[in-house]
Amino acid sequence: MCFPYLIKGNVFAQIIIRDISYRKIAEKLVSDSEKLASLGQLAAGIIHEIKNPLTSVKGFLQLLKESYSHAYLDTMESELNKALETLQNLLQVSKPDLQEESFIPIDLSEELSSILPLFQEKLYSLEVEMDIRDSGVIIMGKKNSFLKAFFNLIKNAIEAMGDSGNLKIEHYYQNRWVHIKISDTGVGIPQEKLKMLGTPFFSTKTDGTGLGLNQVYTTIHDHGGIILVDSVVGKGTRFHIQLPIK
Repeated sequence: MCFPYLIKGNVFAQIIIRDISYRKIAEKLVSDSEKLASLGQLAAGIIHEIKNPLTSVKGFLQLLKESYSHAYLDTMESELNKALETLQNLLQVSKPDLQEESFIPIDLSEELSSILPLFQEKLYSLEVEMDIRDSGVIIMGKKNSFLKAFFNLIKNAIEAMGDSGNLKIEHYYQNRWVHIKISDTGVGIPQEKLKMLGTPFFSTKTDGTGLGLNQVYTTIHDHGGIILVDSVVGKGTRFHIQLPIK
């Protein structure tokens, strides 16, 4: 802004300069969050449109089995159930607003196993090791929030490895804490960037938004948990999540 004024008959101009860069950043954060929420709603709508006809097909298939017996029908029903289960898991992951979700009893070992089929096509070229111990340990938490957090971590691990590598998922219980480790043999993260992980819109990927890891950190911290990250450039990364049993 510029304002003219007189001093002893001389005309001067007063110029006021404001740094609005932080306001612009805040506006972008809001805009990007709204876009992501819209994409989540769009994905949920598409999933419902696919799920409804598949549910109808399942109903007719069950009627057909009552009057006709064939091994292929059992195979069709089994594959259809897998598709419906995958859509249900994807629907839970895509929900844009999980803040109002209720706390319920959760077996995180089951939830970890349910997410892997979402990445079935990308796992053919990778070695996957599931070390699930102490199944049946229950914590109280927001189920969909955890599903989305684990989805984001596994997705990041797969993307860090590309066409080859080893993905390891661990679950165990120790000293009233549930431990979950997700490890990859990907590109790794430089040490100077580790402390920035979880910050909105900070990403180690060129096309990343950073909101995925932000959701992970928010979910774990909201449940009283801890996240430890070990990474070596060129060798891989391990996220170690610890959640208390209350």
